[in-house]
Amino acid sequence: MKTILVSLVSEQTVPNVLVAEHFRPINFYWLITTSRMENEGKTRCLENALKLKGHSITEISIRKEIVNQDSLSECIGKLEEMINSIDEEAEYVVNITGGNKIMAIAALEVFRDIGQKVIVVYMPLGNNNFIQIYPKKKPLKTFEIPERLNLEEYLSCYGFQIKNKEKLSSTVSNSLSREPLSHWILHNYEGLKGLLGFLYKNIGHKRNEARVGVSDKFNREPSKLEKELLRSLGFKLKNGVIEKELKKDEIIYLTGGWFEEYVFNEGYKMIQKNLITDVKMGIQISSISGADNELDVAFMKDNTFYHIECKTLGKEAEQSFIRDEVYKKGAISPLLGKGGKAFICTTQTSIKPSLSDRARDYNIVILNLEQARNLQNELSERIK
Repeated sequence: MKTILVSLVSEQTVPNVLVAEHFRPINFYWLITTSRMENEGKTRCLENALKLKGHSITEISIRKEIVNQDSLSECIGKLEEMINSIDEEAEYVVNITGGNKIMAIAALEVFRDIGQKVIVVYMPLGNNNFIQIYPKKKPLKTFEIPERLNLEEYLSCYGFQIKNKEKLSSTVSNSLSREPLSHWILHNYEGLKGLLGFLYKNIGHKRNEARVGVSDKFNREPSKLEKELLRSLGFKLKNGVIEKELKKDEIIYLTGGWFEEYVFNEGYKMIQKNLITDVKMGIQISSISGADNELDVAFMKDNTFYHIECKTLGKEAEQSFIRDEVYKKGAISPLLGKGGKAFICTTQTSIKPSLSDRARDYNIVILNLEQARNLQNELSERIK
């Protein structure tokens, strides 16, 4: 007997993907959609995400039907036509999570009366379980969904493609190799801030260059901590002049990359503790519309998406760069589904209350220096 999955398409793609995963193997996929969802590319998002999960999405296996979401009679008529076109007995799994109320009512009305094996399910947004609506059981029966999406699969659900996927493995290995140094820099940040600021001023505008030569006189005698950092990074120090030929990777690391790597490494440790399911750094993403963006660090927990922007240095009194980042993250967060949260992780010792309040309005949490030093616990508390 063939299994047909019927999905109502809406802005929230994740529930459709998770239900499809749970009821595998699926022979045919029926997508009930609307003109607006087609214009927004939601059906394509769903197809791409299913392909990433290994589903066989072909011209034969998938069927798409555009309906008028405000016409109950049309929705019922289209569904009945689809069922009548099948010349063999089939098992139907009907997911009414998406669509609108008219589409859900139509699907429930049609499929519970066809006299074949039918399961109608609904998955509350933000949950990892679904409710069996039909056949009706009292009390309603709830089923756990153990399947989990990784970052690429989740982003695909919302129309984002990772542009630099082939480079991410080397980014991870480089970050892990420098984990002790990145950790040491953060926990000695107050004593290293002057040197880091000096280096940023000299090479921060050259992050895209392949090689940069540094030969500049420091404005004072470096401290013991600063000398230790220079030595560990292979700089020469003579008569107050700091010298080294830097590669692009080193330039990025010294101009804030070390902090991103620290945050990523803490996330990587959380995977080992089964606190989160996936983490990546330096993700360059592109939307269906062609808009590009970059996420410093992003991670998944229980099919919910989180992202972290990392900010070092900056004037403590102004914090304008954090304010700008709040607006930036506020703009991208709605595109990445419901339930997630954005973080701005900083090396500022304190955050202005007005700035924290404004960030909270956008579902963004700002973490200061001490909280960054205790990052695993800070994140764990906020993603329970």
